[in-house]
This record gives sequence, structure tokens and C-alpha cells, in this order.
Amino acid sequence: MKVFAFCCESFAEMTERAAGVKPLTSPPVDAGDFKPGWIEGYDLLWFDLHGRPHTAWWMGDNQVIAVTAAQIREADLGGAIVFAVGCYLADEGSPMLDALLDADARYVIGGDGQNWAGERALYGAAMLGMRFLDKLQQGQDPLKALALAKRWLRLSMVRDWLLRRGQRITAAKDTLAFRAYYRRSA
Repeated sequence: MKVFAFCCESFAEMTERAAGVKPLTSPPVDAGDFKPGWIEGYDLLWFDLHGRPHTAWWMGDNQVIAVTAAQIREADLGGAIVFAVGCYLADEGSPMLDALLDADARYVIGGDGQNWAGERALYGAAMLGMRFLDKLQQGQDPLKALALAKRWLRLSMVRDWLLRRGQRITAAKDTLAFRAYYRRSA
């Protein structure tokens, strides 16, 4: 499976661990540098950038605009699956979700509101994504892979509750609301 990852510079280590590839980071990359062709030809795109409600861009560290909805829309994703760790992707009327679907993503996996993934340890959305990717690589259908990854995450919440890891439990609860978004065929 051919995977591309793009994340905040401060998330690079955890993104590489979760996505299994060395990510492109912002900074140094910003929207002025970004080329839509960079995200074409992949089976899975992993984004871990900062989102804000109803904005048509994602940001890297220090509020650098990393990529815009217009740039995503210019790409031909060719049915790639997108896993978006960042915040506010699935809020109603999200320009970034619409852009990914307009660019021909088969599925966009993400959540609404704030999402947590961890900078020094993997939890929440990053753990879900790592399990999701693992199940895809084992040949599971994307929707089944997401269901299995969520099941695993629920079980890890019990373990974390027993070990009194409050933030991980909060992140896991939030991440269990992640869904698969897609355009219905006419």
C-alpha cells in the first residue's frame, strides 16, 4: 500500500510511527510551496495538520497555512482513502472535507470538533489511524477496517481506564466518533 503523510513539524515523529512513512511537514512546507501533484498516485493519504471550524485550509506549526482547499481540489486523488487526524474536518459544511471528496477521494475518515493524537505518545486519532491502516494492509475493506480499528480502540479504553490514563480515555472517546465520508454515486 502506497502511503503519503503530511503533518505539523512537531507531529513528525508520531506521524511517522502511526502512518509508517516519513511525512512531509509544515513548516518548512507551506501553501506557497505545496503542489497538488504531491498527493496524487497514493492508496492512502494521512493528514495531521491543524484545522479550524469552517476554514478552507489546514495549518502546520506556528499557524503556517500548509495547504488550502483549492489546492486539494486541484489534485486527482484517484479514489485514494484519506485519514485525517486533525480537528474540525467533519464539521457541517467543512471546506476541507468537501475539497477531498471533490478531488475524488474514495473515503475520507475523520471526525468533527477537536481531535487528539499525541505529540510524545500515540493515542486517540493516531492510534485509530494506525490500526485502520494495519487492517487495510491486511486486505480489509475500508469500512470493515474502520469498524475493527474502533473495536480495538474501545478495548484499549478499558485498559487505560484500569491504568488511570485520563487524557488517553478522553481522546479515545472523541476518536470513536470518527466516520467514513464519501460521495454517493448518482
